[in-house]
Amino acid sequence: MKFFSDKKIMGRFFFCGASLLFLVSTLSCASAPKKIEGWTLVWSDEFSGNKLDSTKWDYQIGTGSQYGLNGWGNDELQYYTEENVSVKKGKLVIEARAEEKNGMKYTSSRIRTYKDDGTILYAPTFGRIEARMLLPSGNGIWPAFWMLPATDKYGVWASSGEIDILEAKGRLTNRTYGNVHFGQPWPGNKYTGSMYKFPDDGSFDDGYHTYALEWEPGSLKWFVDDKCFYETSSWWAMGLDDEEPYAYPAPFDVPFYIVLNLAVGGTFDDYRKPSDYEVPAQMLVDYVRVYEKDGGYNYDVKRPVPEQDTKKFESFNRGLGNDFIADKAFDSADVVGMMNNTMDKNSANWYFLTLGDFGGKATGTKEDGAFHITMENCGGEVHSVQLIQHLGIAKGYTYQIIFDAKASENRSMAVKLGGDDDNKWAIYSSQYSPKLTTEYQTFKYRFTMEDESDSQARLEFNVGLNPADVWIKNVKVLRVED
Repeated sequence: MKFFSDKKIMGRFFFCGASLLFLVSTLSCASAPKKIEGWTLVWSDEFSGNKLDSTKWDYQIGTGSQYGLNGWGNDELQYYTEENVSVKKGKLVIEARAEEKNGMKYTSSRIRTYKDDGTILYAPTFGRIEARMLLPSGNGIWPAFWMLPATDKYGVWASSGEIDILEAKGRLTNRTYGNVHFGQPWPGNKYTGSMYKFPDDGSFDDGYHTYALEWEPGSLKWFVDDKCFYETSSWWAMGLDDEEPYAYPAPFDVPFYIVLNLAVGGTFDDYRKPSDYEVPAQMLVDYVRVYEKDGGYNYDVKRPVPEQDTKKFESFNRGLGNDFIADKAFDSADVVGMMNNTMDKNSANWYFLTLGDFGGKATGTKEDGAFHITMENCGGEVHSVQLIQHLGIAKGYTYQIIFDAKASENRSMAVKLGGDDDNKWAIYSSQYSPKLTTEYQTFKYRFTMEDESDSQARLEFNVGLNPADVWIKNVKVLRVED
Protein backbone atom coordinates (compact mmCIF):
# COMPACT_ATOMS: atom_id res chain seq x y z
CA MET A 1 0.00 0.00 0.00
CA LYS A 2 1.32 3.38 -0.63
CA PHE A 3 1.74 6.45 1.56
CA PHE A 4 -1.03 7.36 -0.62
CA SER A 5 -2.31 4.33 0.86
CA ASP A 6 -3.75 4.98 4.14
CA LYS A 7 -4.81 2.34 6.43
CA LYS A 8 -7.63 2.21 8.85
CA ILE A 9 -8.55 0.40 11.91
CA MET A 10 -11.60 -1.04 13.46
CA GLY A 11 -12.86 -3.66 15.76
CA ARG A 12 -15.84 -4.75 17.73
CA PHE A 13 -16.25 -5.88 21.30
CA PHE A 14 -15.79 -9.63 21.55
CA PHE A 15 -14.66 -12.04 24.24
CA CYS A 16 -14.57 -15.79 24.62
CA GLY A 17 -15.63 -17.60 27.72
CA ALA A 18 -18.67 -17.29 29.88
CA SER A 19 -17.25 -16.84 33.34
CA LEU A 20 -16.70 -13.48 34.94
CA LEU A 21 -13.48 -14.85 36.45
CA PHE A 22 -12.10 -15.51 32.99
CA LEU A 23 -12.95 -12.00 31.83
CA VAL A 24 -11.34 -10.36 34.88
CA SER A 25 -8.19 -12.43 34.56
CA THR A 26 -7.93 -11.60 30.86
CA LEU A 27 -8.24 -7.87 31.46
CA SER A 28 -5.80 -7.82 34.33
CA CYS A 29 -3.21 -9.78 32.40
CA ALA A 30 -3.51 -7.46 29.38
CA SER A 31 -3.17 -4.35 31.55
CA ALA A 32 0.26 -5.27 32.95
CA PRO A 33 3.05 -4.62 30.39
CA LYS A 34 4.77 -7.91 29.73
CA LYS A 35 8.50 -8.38 29.97
CA ILE A 36 10.22 -9.58 26.81
CA GLU A 37 13.61 -11.16 27.16
CA GLY A 38 16.28 -8.97 25.57
CA TRP A 39 13.99 -5.92 25.30
CA THR A 40 13.08 -3.05 27.65
CA LEU A 41 9.79 -1.14 27.48
CA VAL A 42 10.44 2.54 26.61
CA TRP A 43 7.01 3.88 25.50
CA SER A 44 3.43 2.74 25.67
CA ASP A 45 -0.21 3.72 25.72
CA GLU A 46 -2.37 1.38 27.77
CA PHE A 47 -5.51 3.46 27.06
CA SER A 48 -6.34 3.58 30.77
CA GLY A 49 -8.05 7.00 30.70
CA ASN A 50 -11.43 8.06 29.38
CA LYS A 51 -10.24 9.87 26.26
CA LEU A 52 -7.41 9.81 23.74
CA ASP A 53 -4.11 11.07 25.23
CA SER A 54 -3.26 14.19 23.19
CA THR A 55 0.37 14.07 24.39
CA LYS A 56 0.76 10.80 22.51
CA TRP A 57 -1.67 10.93 19.57
CA ASP A 58 -3.08 13.42 17.09
CA TYR A 59 -5.97 13.12 14.63
CA GLN A 60 -5.89 13.30 10.86
CA ILE A 61 -9.19 14.63 9.56
CA GLY A 62 -10.91 14.42 6.18
CA THR A 63 -10.25 12.59 2.94
CA GLY A 64 -6.54 13.27 2.49
CA SER A 65 -7.18 16.06 0.00
CA GLN A 66 -5.17 18.46 2.17
CA TYR A 67 -2.11 16.34 1.31
CA GLY A 68 -3.01 16.04 -2.38
CA LEU A 69 -4.22 12.47 -1.73
CA ASN A 70 -7.98 12.57 -2.13
CA GLY A 71 -9.38 9.26 -0.93
CA TRP A 72 -6.04 8.90 0.87
CA GLY A 73 -4.48 7.85 -2.41
CA ASN A 74 -6.41 4.58 -2.52
CA ASP A 75 -9.94 5.66 -3.51
CA GLU A 76 -11.11 5.08 0.06
CA LEU A 77 -14.70 5.92 0.97
CA GLN A 78 -14.46 7.29 4.51
CA TYR A 79 -14.17 10.77 6.00
CA TYR A 80 -11.95 10.78 9.08
CA THR A 81 -13.24 12.56 12.19
CA GLU A 82 -12.34 12.87 15.87
CA GLU A 83 -15.80 11.64 16.87
CA ASN A 84 -15.14 8.08 15.68
CA VAL A 85 -12.48 7.55 18.37
CA SER A 86 -13.23 6.74 22.00
CA VAL A 87 -11.44 5.20 24.97
CA LYS A 88 -13.57 2.81 27.03
CA LYS A 89 -12.73 0.24 29.70
CA GLY A 90 -9.03 0.31 28.92
CA LYS A 91 -9.46 0.00 25.16
CA LEU A 92 -9.05 2.37 22.25
CA VAL A 93 -12.11 2.10 20.00
CA ILE A 94 -12.02 3.20 16.35
CA GLU A 95 -15.42 2.89 14.71
CA ALA A 96 -16.39 2.98 11.03
CA ARG A 97 -19.96 4.10 10.45
CA ALA A 98 -22.29 4.29 7.47
CA GLU A 99 -23.03 8.01 7.61
CA GLU A 100 -22.52 10.78 5.08
CA LYS A 101 -20.07 13.55 5.79
CA ASN A 102 -18.67 16.10 3.33
CA GLY A 103 -19.67 14.00 0.35
CA MET A 104 -18.35 10.67 1.71
CA LYS A 105 -20.67 7.77 2.58
CA TYR A 106 -18.73 6.57 5.64
CA THR A 107 -16.89 8.02 8.62
CA SER A 108 -14.01 6.58 10.61
CA SER A 109 -10.80 7.74 12.33
CA ARG A 110 -7.06 7.85 11.87
CA ILE A 111 -4.61 8.76 14.63
CA ARG A 112 -0.82 9.04 14.70
CA THR A 113 2.08 10.00 16.98
CA TYR A 114 2.83 13.04 14.83
CA LYS A 115 1.17 16.38 14.08
CA ASP A 116 0.55 18.20 10.83
CA ASP A 117 2.76 21.08 11.98
CA GLY A 118 5.74 18.71 12.14
CA THR A 119 5.62 18.14 15.90
CA ILE A 120 6.85 14.62 16.68
CA LEU A 121 4.91 13.17 19.61
CA TYR A 122 6.79 9.89 19.39
CA ALA A 123 8.92 8.37 16.63
CA PRO A 124 11.38 5.58 17.42
CA THR A 125 14.38 4.57 15.34
CA PHE A 126 14.58 0.79 15.75
CA GLY A 127 12.86 -1.27 18.42
CA ARG A 128 10.03 -3.73 18.90
CA ILE A 129 6.72 -2.04 18.14
CA GLU A 130 3.60 -4.02 19.02
CA ALA A 131 -0.14 -3.67 19.59
CA ARG A 132 -2.74 -6.05 20.97
CA MET A 133 -5.91 -5.69 18.94
CA LEU A 134 -9.28 -7.16 18.10
CA LEU A 135 -10.02 -6.56 14.43
CA PRO A 136 -13.44 -6.35 12.75
CA SER A 137 -14.73 -8.35 9.82
CA GLY A 138 -16.74 -7.17 6.83
CA ASN A 139 -16.42 -6.49 3.14
CA GLY A 140 -14.29 -3.45 2.42
CA ILE A 141 -13.21 -3.13 6.05
CA TRP A 142 -9.49 -2.25 6.21
CA PRO A 143 -7.80 -1.99 9.63
CA ALA A 144 -4.10 -1.12 9.87
CA PHE A 145 -1.25 -0.53 12.30
CA TRP A 146 1.75 0.99 10.54
CA MET A 147 4.60 3.51 10.48
CA LEU A 148 5.74 6.44 8.34
CA PRO A 149 8.97 8.48 8.40
CA ALA A 150 8.97 11.54 10.65
CA THR A 151 11.02 13.42 8.04
CA ASP A 152 11.40 13.14 4.28
CA LYS A 153 15.18 12.81 4.55
CA TYR A 154 15.28 10.48 1.55
CA GLY A 155 12.48 12.11 -0.45
CA VAL A 156 8.73 11.73 -0.81
CA TRP A 157 6.84 8.43 -0.70
CA ALA A 158 8.12 5.81 -1.03
CA SER A 159 11.83 6.70 -1.11
CA SER A 160 11.69 7.54 2.60
CA GLY A 161 9.88 4.27 3.32
CA GLU A 162 6.72 2.90 4.92
CA ILE A 163 6.36 -0.07 7.30
CA ASP A 164 2.99 -1.84 7.53
CA ILE A 165 3.04 -3.87 10.73
CA LEU A 166 -0.54 -5.08 10.28
CA GLU A 167 -3.13 -4.80 7.54
CA ALA A 168 -6.24 -6.91 7.15
CA LYS A 169 -9.04 -7.44 4.65
CA GLY A 170 -12.25 -7.67 6.63
CA ARG A 171 -13.75 -10.38 4.44
CA LEU A 172 -10.70 -12.69 4.86
CA THR A 173 -10.63 -13.15 8.63
CA ASN A 174 -8.13 -16.03 8.68
CA ARG A 175 -5.20 -13.94 7.48
CA THR A 176 -3.35 -10.65 7.96
CA TYR A 177 -0.51 -8.96 6.08
CA GLY A 178 2.81 -7.26 6.77
CA ASN A 179 4.60 -5.19 4.15
CA VAL A 180 7.40 -2.69 3.66
CA HIS A 181 7.53 0.02 0.96
CA PHE A 182 10.73 1.62 -0.33
CA GLY A 183 12.60 2.55 -3.52
CA GLN A 184 12.01 5.82 -5.32
CA PRO A 185 9.22 8.38 -5.31
CA TRP A 186 6.05 6.96 -6.86
CA PRO A 187 5.75 5.38 -9.41
CA GLY A 188 9.28 4.07 -8.87
CA ASN A 189 8.30 2.55 -5.52
CA LYS A 190 8.72 -1.11 -4.56
CA TYR A 191 7.30 -3.23 -1.78
CA THR A 192 7.78 -6.66 -0.28
CA GLY A 193 5.96 -8.56 2.42
CA SER A 194 3.99 -11.66 3.32
CA MET A 195 0.71 -13.03 4.60
CA TYR A 196 0.10 -14.65 7.99
CA LYS A 197 -2.57 -17.38 8.24
CA PHE A 198 -4.02 -18.14 11.64
CA PRO A 199 -3.61 -21.79 12.69
CA ASP A 200 -6.38 -24.21 13.59
CA ASP A 201 -9.20 -22.28 11.90
CA GLY A 202 -8.39 -19.20 13.96
CA SER A 203 -9.16 -15.66 12.81
CA PHE A 204 -8.37 -12.07 13.67
CA ASP A 205 -11.92 -11.47 14.97
CA ASP A 206 -12.05 -14.45 17.33
CA GLY A 207 -10.32 -12.51 20.13
CA TYR A 208 -7.35 -10.26 20.78
CA HIS A 209 -4.08 -10.94 18.95
CA THR A 210 -0.70 -9.26 19.23
CA TYR A 211 0.89 -7.80 16.08
CA ALA A 212 4.53 -6.77 16.29
CA LEU A 213 7.55 -5.60 14.33
CA GLU A 214 11.15 -6.06 15.42
CA TRP A 215 13.18 -3.39 13.65
CA GLU A 216 16.96 -3.35 13.82
CA PRO A 217 19.62 -1.90 11.50
CA GLY A 218 19.40 -4.02 8.35
CA SER A 219 16.58 -6.23 9.65
CA LEU A 220 12.76 -6.14 9.75
CA LYS A 221 10.77 -9.02 11.28
CA TRP A 222 6.98 -9.34 11.52
CA PHE A 223 5.15 -11.30 14.25
CA VAL A 224 1.61 -12.40 15.07
CA ASP A 225 1.20 -13.73 18.60
CA ASP A 226 5.01 -13.92 18.86
CA LYS A 227 5.30 -16.11 15.74
CA CYS A 228 7.65 -14.62 13.14
CA PHE A 229 6.05 -15.01 9.72
CA TYR A 230 8.24 -12.77 7.58
CA GLU A 231 11.63 -11.06 7.67
CA THR A 232 13.69 -9.11 5.19
CA SER A 233 16.95 -7.22 4.90
CA SER A 234 16.56 -6.30 1.22
CA TRP A 235 15.56 -2.71 0.50
CA TRP A 236 16.98 0.52 -0.84
CA ALA A 237 16.20 4.22 -1.20
CA MET A 238 17.04 6.43 -4.13
CA GLY A 239 16.24 10.01 -5.10
CA LEU A 240 14.22 10.68 -8.23
CA ASP A 241 17.16 12.07 -10.20
CA ASP A 242 19.91 9.99 -8.62
CA GLU A 243 21.90 7.22 -10.32
CA GLU A 244 22.97 5.47 -7.10
CA PRO A 245 20.95 4.60 -3.97
CA TYR A 246 21.52 6.11 -0.53
CA ALA A 247 23.82 4.22 1.81
CA TYR A 248 22.25 1.09 3.32
CA PRO A 249 20.23 0.65 5.52
CA ALA A 250 18.43 3.77 4.24
CA PRO A 251 15.56 4.53 4.40
CA PHE A 252 14.98 2.45 7.53
CA ASP A 253 17.58 4.17 9.71
CA VAL A 254 15.61 7.28 10.75
CA PRO A 255 12.67 7.94 13.12
CA PHE A 256 9.24 6.59 12.11
CA TYR A 257 5.97 7.55 13.79
CA ILE A 258 3.05 5.20 14.51
CA VAL A 259 -0.34 5.23 12.74
CA LEU A 260 -3.61 3.48 13.63
CA ASN A 261 -6.58 3.79 11.32
CA LEU A 262 -9.61 2.03 9.89
CA ALA A 263 -10.48 2.49 6.23
CA VAL A 264 -13.54 1.56 4.22
CA GLY A 265 -13.34 0.46 0.58
CA GLY A 266 -10.46 1.42 -1.67
CA THR A 267 -7.87 -0.47 -3.66
CA PHE A 268 -6.58 -2.84 -0.97
CA ASP A 269 -9.42 -5.30 -1.47
CA ASP A 270 -10.54 -4.40 -4.97
CA TYR A 271 -13.02 -1.64 -4.08
CA ARG A 272 -15.36 -3.85 -2.03
CA LYS A 273 -17.92 -2.10 0.16
CA PRO A 274 -19.49 -3.30 3.40
CA SER A 275 -23.07 -4.48 3.48
CA ASP A 276 -25.49 -2.57 5.70
CA TYR A 277 -25.26 -5.17 8.48
CA GLU A 278 -21.42 -4.99 8.53
CA VAL A 279 -21.28 -1.39 9.77
CA PRO A 280 -20.80 0.09 12.22
CA ALA A 281 -17.59 -1.85 12.76
CA GLN A 282 -15.10 -1.37 15.56
CA MET A 283 -11.42 -2.00 15.98
CA LEU A 284 -10.34 -2.37 19.59
CA VAL A 285 -6.76 -1.68 20.68
CA ASP A 286 -5.75 -2.94 24.14
CA TYR A 287 -2.33 -1.28 24.05
CA VAL A 288 0.52 -0.01 21.87
CA ARG A 289 4.03 -0.63 23.25
CA VAL A 290 7.56 0.06 22.08
CA TYR A 291 10.60 -1.80 23.41
CA GLU A 292 14.28 -1.01 22.99
CA LYS A 293 16.82 -3.79 22.56
CA ASP A 294 19.03 -4.43 25.57
CA GLY A 295 22.68 -3.76 24.82
CA GLY A 296 21.94 -1.59 21.78
CA TYR A 297 22.10 -2.40 18.08
CA ASN A 298 24.69 -3.52 15.55
CA TYR A 299 25.03 -0.63 13.11
CA ASP A 300 27.74 -2.28 11.00
CA VAL A 301 25.42 -3.83 8.43
CA LYS A 302 25.58 -4.30 4.67
CA ARG A 303 22.82 -4.80 2.18
CA PRO A 304 22.57 -8.51 1.34
CA VAL A 305 23.12 -9.68 -2.21
CA PRO A 306 20.86 -12.56 -3.32
CA GLU A 307 22.36 -15.80 -4.58
CA GLN A 308 22.91 -15.71 -8.33
CA ASP A 309 20.63 -17.79 -10.55
CA THR A 310 23.46 -18.94 -12.82
CA LYS A 311 21.38 -21.40 -14.84
CA LYS A 312 18.77 -18.80 -15.78
CA PHE A 313 21.40 -16.17 -16.51
CA GLU A 314 23.07 -18.41 -19.09
CA SER A 315 19.76 -19.29 -20.73
CA PHE A 316 18.73 -15.62 -20.99
CA ASN A 317 21.90 -14.54 -22.77
CA ARG A 318 20.73 -15.44 -26.31
CA GLY A 319 24.36 -15.75 -27.40
CA LEU A 320 24.78 -11.99 -27.25
CA GLY A 321 27.80 -11.88 -24.94
CA ASN A 322 27.54 -9.29 -22.20
CA ASP A 323 24.86 -7.16 -23.86
CA PHE A 324 21.26 -8.33 -23.59
CA ILE A 325 19.82 -5.99 -26.25
CA ALA A 326 19.75 -7.72 -29.62
CA ASP A 327 18.33 -4.95 -31.84
CA LYS A 328 20.30 -1.77 -31.20
CA ALA A 329 19.37 -0.27 -34.58
CA PHE A 330 15.58 -0.71 -34.11
CA ASP A 331 15.30 -2.96 -37.17
CA SER A 332 12.49 -5.00 -35.60
CA ALA A 333 9.64 -5.48 -38.06
CA ASP A 334 7.06 -4.98 -35.31
CA VAL A 335 8.54 -1.85 -33.82
CA VAL A 336 5.55 0.41 -34.52
CA GLY A 337 1.91 0.23 -33.55
CA MET A 338 1.68 -3.06 -31.67
CA MET A 339 -0.89 -3.42 -28.91
CA ASN A 340 -0.04 -4.98 -25.56
CA ASN A 341 -2.03 -8.16 -26.14
CA THR A 342 -0.25 -8.90 -29.43
CA MET A 343 3.34 -8.60 -28.21
CA ASP A 344 5.56 -11.67 -28.45
CA LYS A 345 7.29 -11.44 -25.09
CA ASN A 346 9.85 -14.07 -26.12
CA SER A 347 11.09 -12.11 -29.14
CA ALA A 348 13.91 -9.56 -29.28
CA ASN A 349 11.63 -7.06 -31.02
CA TRP A 350 10.98 -3.54 -29.82
CA TYR A 351 7.34 -2.57 -29.35
CA PHE A 352 5.94 0.94 -29.43
CA LEU A 353 2.71 1.47 -27.51
CA THR A 354 0.35 4.41 -27.34
CA LEU A 355 -2.18 3.82 -24.59
CA GLY A 356 -5.41 5.51 -25.57
CA ASP A 357 -6.98 4.78 -22.18
CA PHE A 358 -4.51 7.30 -20.74
CA GLY A 359 -4.83 9.75 -23.63
CA GLY A 360 -1.53 8.88 -25.30
CA LYS A 361 -1.12 9.37 -29.04
CA ALA A 362 2.19 9.37 -30.93
CA THR A 363 4.04 7.86 -33.88
CA GLY A 364 7.41 6.13 -33.92
CA THR A 365 9.94 5.95 -36.76
CA LYS A 366 13.50 4.72 -37.24
CA GLU A 367 15.80 7.65 -37.97
CA ASP A 368 19.62 7.46 -38.37
CA GLY A 369 19.97 4.52 -36.01
CA ALA A 370 17.64 6.09 -33.42
CA PHE A 371 13.99 5.64 -32.62
CA HIS A 372 12.14 8.95 -33.01
CA ILE A 373 8.92 9.36 -31.06
CA THR A 374 6.74 12.12 -32.48
CA MET A 375 4.25 13.20 -29.83
CA GLU A 376 0.69 14.10 -30.79
CA ASN A 377 -0.99 13.82 -27.40
CA CYS A 378 1.19 13.28 -24.32
CA GLY A 379 -1.65 11.81 -22.23
CA GLY A 380 -2.24 11.94 -18.51
CA GLU A 381 0.37 9.41 -17.32
CA VAL A 382 4.09 8.95 -17.91
CA HIS A 383 3.29 5.51 -19.41
CA SER A 384 0.76 6.94 -21.91
CA VAL A 385 3.45 6.44 -24.59
CA GLN A 386 6.00 3.63 -24.26
CA LEU A 387 8.90 2.03 -26.10
CA ILE A 388 9.38 -1.53 -24.78
CA GLN A 389 11.65 -4.54 -25.17
CA HIS A 390 11.44 -7.83 -23.29
CA LEU A 391 14.59 -9.59 -22.07
CA GLY A 392 15.64 -12.13 -19.47
CA ILE A 393 16.91 -10.81 -16.14
CA ALA A 394 18.40 -13.28 -13.63
CA LYS A 395 18.21 -13.08 -9.85
CA GLY A 396 21.37 -12.00 -8.05
CA TYR A 397 23.03 -10.31 -11.02
CA THR A 398 23.78 -6.60 -11.36
CA TYR A 399 22.93 -4.89 -14.63
CA GLN A 400 23.71 -1.50 -16.12
CA ILE A 401 21.27 0.19 -18.48
CA ILE A 402 22.94 2.58 -20.95
CA PHE A 403 21.38 4.66 -23.72
CA ASP A 404 21.68 7.93 -25.63
CA ALA A 405 18.70 10.27 -25.78
CA LYS A 406 17.63 13.79 -26.71
CA ALA A 407 14.38 15.75 -27.11
CA SER A 408 12.96 18.56 -29.24
CA GLU A 409 13.03 20.68 -26.07
CA ASN A 410 14.16 20.12 -22.50
CA ARG A 411 12.09 17.45 -20.76
CA SER A 412 12.37 14.25 -18.71
CA MET A 413 11.22 10.68 -19.27
CA ALA A 414 10.99 7.55 -17.10
CA VAL A 415 13.03 4.38 -17.62
CA LYS A 416 12.71 1.16 -15.66
CA LEU A 417 12.92 -2.64 -15.80
CA GLY A 418 10.01 -4.57 -14.35
CA GLY A 419 7.61 -7.43 -14.73
CA ASP A 420 4.77 -7.68 -17.20
CA ASP A 421 1.14 -8.49 -16.45
CA ASP A 422 2.06 -12.12 -15.77
CA ASN A 423 4.32 -10.92 -12.94
CA LYS A 424 1.81 -8.40 -11.56
CA TRP A 425 3.76 -5.43 -12.94
CA ALA A 426 6.58 -5.96 -10.44
CA ILE A 427 9.29 -3.27 -10.34
CA TYR A 428 12.82 -4.70 -10.60
CA SER A 429 14.91 -1.57 -11.06
CA SER A 430 14.43 1.91 -9.72
CA GLN A 431 12.65 4.29 -12.06
CA TYR A 432 15.34 6.47 -13.61
CA SER A 433 14.22 9.93 -14.75
CA PRO A 434 16.94 11.45 -16.95
CA LYS A 435 16.73 15.13 -17.94
CA LEU A 436 16.86 15.34 -21.74
CA THR A 437 18.12 18.33 -23.72
CA THR A 438 18.18 19.07 -27.45
CA GLU A 439 21.61 17.39 -27.74
CA TYR A 440 22.30 13.69 -27.34
CA GLN A 441 23.58 12.67 -23.91
CA THR A 442 24.64 9.26 -22.66
CA PHE A 443 22.71 8.07 -19.59
CA LYS A 444 23.47 5.07 -17.43
CA TYR A 445 22.28 3.53 -14.18
CA ARG A 446 22.58 0.14 -12.51
CA PHE A 447 20.50 -2.16 -10.36
CA THR A 448 20.73 -5.62 -8.78
CA MET A 449 17.93 -8.08 -9.51
CA GLU A 450 16.56 -9.15 -6.12
CA ASP A 451 13.30 -10.71 -7.35
CA GLU A 452 13.03 -14.16 -8.87
CA SER A 453 14.47 -14.47 -12.38
CA ASP A 454 12.15 -13.30 -15.14
CA SER A 455 12.60 -14.55 -18.71
CA GLN A 456 10.26 -11.80 -19.99
CA ALA A 457 11.31 -8.75 -18.01
CA ARG A 458 10.13 -5.48 -19.52
CA LEU A 459 12.50 -2.60 -20.30
CA GLU A 460 10.37 0.55 -20.62
CA PHE A 461 11.08 4.01 -21.95
CA ASN A 462 8.03 6.00 -20.82
CA VAL A 463 7.65 9.38 -22.52
CA GLY A 464 4.08 10.49 -21.72
CA LEU A 465 3.10 13.66 -19.82
CA ASN A 466 5.25 15.93 -22.02
CA PRO A 467 4.55 17.03 -25.62
CA ALA A 468 8.21 17.24 -26.72
CA ASP A 469 9.52 14.65 -29.23
CA VAL A 470 12.13 12.13 -28.05
CA TRP A 471 15.00 10.31 -29.80
CA ILE A 472 16.54 7.15 -28.26
CA LYS A 473 19.53 5.15 -29.55
CA ASN A 474 22.44 2.89 -28.57
CA VAL A 475 20.48 1.04 -25.90
CA LYS A 476 22.49 -1.52 -23.91
CA VAL A 477 21.74 -3.71 -20.91
CA LEU A 478 25.04 -5.04 -19.58
CA ARG A 479 25.85 -7.45 -16.81
CA VAL A 480 28.36 -5.72 -14.49
CA GLU A 481 30.00 -6.42 -11.15
CA ASP A 482 28.02 -5.20 -8.16
